[in-house]
Amino acid sequence: MDETTLHEKLHRVLVRYEGGRIEPIEFQWGAREFRVRAVNARWVDRATRPVRWFFSVTAESGEIFTLAYREGEPIWYVEGVVG
Repeated sequence: MDETTLHEKLHRVLVRYEGGRIEPIEFQWGAREFRVRAVNARWVDRATRPVRWFFSVTAESGEIFTLAYREGEPIWYVEGVVG
């Protein structure tokens, strides 16, 4: 599988806030919409200010994405895709 590194703004992200945690459940990248089948991992980069949160997600299409956002900013990014 090939991995492509990106840093592109997402047009729309639907998230769930539950138990003090955020979880992406759907997003739009370009003209395509993706529903998240699974959150594979989540991690935080505390070395940056503001802090950046990352999520590895598998979409229903089978593609694996790395999504990210900066704490306090309403903008999400697709950082990479495998598949």
